[in-house]
Amino acid sequence: MPSIDQAASNLLLGNLQHGGARLPRPARTPTYLNGKLAYGEGAFTVDCAIRDLSDGGAKIILTKRQALPLDLYLVIIKNCVAYKARVAWLNFPARGLAFCQVYALSGTLPEELKFLRRLWGELYARSGWERLSL
Repeated sequence: MPSIDQAASNLLLGNLQHGGARLPRPARTPTYLNGKLAYGEGAFTVDCAIRDLSDGGAKIILTKRQALPLDLYLVIIKNCVAYKARVAWLNFPARGLAFCQVYALSGTLPEELKFLRRLWGELYARSGWERLSL
């Protein structure tokens, strides 16, 4: 799992240019994970499939055409992690997210982000997996 510093540095490095050439982005790993997008302090959520994942971002798939805000959170149920992310590109049904910050949902969260742990707990319980104690 990438650390907060790694995710932030990858975003910064991805935007820097060296000698007129763009630095390579972090290696992407094909994946078949389920996730949930959350925005509006958790008032709005959207299911998604995660098809590529790297320290710097993810490629997600939505089943419906839906407008999303630029800034949102991606909760990855299996990994017990949430990313603060920004929509980087759109090519329906796929969207690319650039990660700004990562949060381990089993750790301490700021008060304003505790909705992410509640959301993860609900999703985890519905998934049928054995419940972890948080």
